[in-house]
Order: sequence, then structure tokens, then C-alpha cells
Amino acid sequence: MLDILEKLRSEAKKSPRRIIFPEGSDERVVAAARALLREKLLVPVLVRADALPGIECVRPGNDSEFDALTDAFYSANAKKYDSRDQAAEALNSPLFFAAMKLKTGSVDGFVGGASSSTADTVRALLRCVGLKKEAKILSSFFLMILNERNMLFADCAIIPAPTSEQLADIALQTARSYKTFIGDGAKVALLSFSTLGSATALSPAKVRRAWEILKSEKRDFEFIGEIQADAALVPEIAMKKTGGEWKGGANVLIFPDLNSGNIGYKLVERLAGASAIGPVLQGLDKPGNDLSRGCSEYDIINVALFTATQCGENN
Repeated sequence: MLDILEKLRSEAKKSPRRIIFPEGSDERVVAAARALLREKLLVPVLVRADALPGIECVRPGNDSEFDALTDAFYSANAKKYDSRDQAAEALNSPLFFAAMKLKTGSVDGFVGGASSSTADTVRALLRCVGLKKEAKILSSFFLMILNERNMLFADCAIIPAPTSEQLADIALQTARSYKTFIGDGAKVALLSFSTLGSATALSPAKVRRAWEILKSEKRDFEFIGEIQADAALVPEIAMKKTGGEWKGGANVLIFPDLNSGNIGYKLVERLAGASAIGPVLQGLDKPGNDLSRGCSEYDIINVALFTATQCGENN
């Protein structure tokens, strides 16, 4: 279970990254920051009003870069704010302030959401940092660790009702993330209640179309869709339902919508006892990630390690 986390720790120690935490007054964030600093895994930067011994702390109202950050933020978002003063007021938000620190290179990564909604956290990242030039969408995945098995579930946090084109993009992003965090050998299954046309309805047709989009170009990973979860995972069922076209063993599961993805990862976490780490965001121009508001110190440390790894990949 811990192999992948130990790998991330080892990589993080080689070149500790500066990671900013906008909710720096949250006790869980402070505890995580102290642990990360103590183990020399990264350099935490906390957004908070008061100082903490041994930890770098910043705040919008007393930051030497604030005017420059405001200028950059207003320049990029002039259509959304009537004046520079309005932009400066928005930048007083710890989420926006931290995201602009990331945008301008003052820090290498961002981990927020400990006491903020996903919508607010993602809005700050999109408005300040934006997407990679080649990215069409922002999506997310959860790393699910069950016994010796590492799997990625996507998208479980961002896009409520993805189109076929978006499902194909989610599959591509998540296959790349599998390679970044786990290694070669991604086996991607686009899930449905139908397997290769066994049912006719709008939802399976949407997934089938995503599969066709993926097939339109050569890929460096295996993929199948639309396919039922048991056929995606179990070789014997895969043989029976796909006639040998798929051999089972999927390690990347792409859910047809946010309902199924969010429900699915929580069922595996709570009923099967899997560890769920994430959501890890995919597609941002610079590494930023969201936490669940119910996160523990352990969760914050793990998401910070994923963010540090994304920093290396981004460079």
C-alpha cells in the first residue's frame, strides 16, 4: 500500500518544492506543514495573519509582492472587474492570493480546500493560473490504494456531466497521470452499464463515442469502452463479455459522470477499506490541488506530495 507514497517521499526529498497553503490558520494544515518541513519533503508557505516559528508565513495585507500580484491579476481579468481596486479586493482572498503566488512563480505548487469548497478553490486556480495550452478541460482523479493494488478513478470531483469529447480528454489526462505517478502500463476502461453495445441508451452511446475518439489516433496505453465494471476488472468476465477484445485488469477507471465517479470512489473507500488520495487536479498550467474539507493531516501531506511530484513533471 505504501510503495507509491514512499516513492513520492523519496522523489520529494531530492528537490524540496515551495508549496503554498491558503488556509494556513487551519490546525490540520499547520500540523501537516510542520511534518513536511521536519521530514524535509518540501518547503511549506502558509497564508495566515500571524507568524509561526520556523515556517514561512505570508498574508495579502503585508506582502511586498502584493502590488505586482494585483497588477498581473487585474491585467489577466480586466473583463471581470470594473477597476484595479476591485481586483485588489478579490486578491485579499487567501485562495486568490495563494493562486497568484503560484502563477507568478513565487511558489511551485498550491494545496487548498481544507476549509473551502471545491468550487471556490477551483475558481481561484482557474482565474489566476488557468489551463495548460494543450489542455481542453480541467479534470481530476483519485488514487485508490487497495492492498497491493494502485488504481486511478476519474473524474470524481470536477465535471458533472462530461460529453464524449470530455470523457476522451479525461481518459487521456488520467493515463498520463498514471504514467507520472505510477509508471508505464496504464489500462484504461471507460465504464458504463453496457459492454460493447449490449444495451442501447444515451449514456452508453456517449461512452462508446468517447472510445471511438480515442481510437482515432495511436495511443501509448491500452483502453476499452464502453464496458461494465466487472468486465473491465476480471479477466474471466472480460473474456466472456468482450470475446477476448479486452483481457481485464483495468487500473484506470473512467466514470461516465460525476454522480457515478463520486459515489464509486466513496463506496470502494468505505466498504472495501481502500485509501483514497485526492482529488488530484489535471490540466492546470501550474500544479494546484484541492482538499476535502473533511481531510486529515495525513491527507494533506499526501496531496502535498502529489503536488510536489507534479512540480517536477511541470518543469
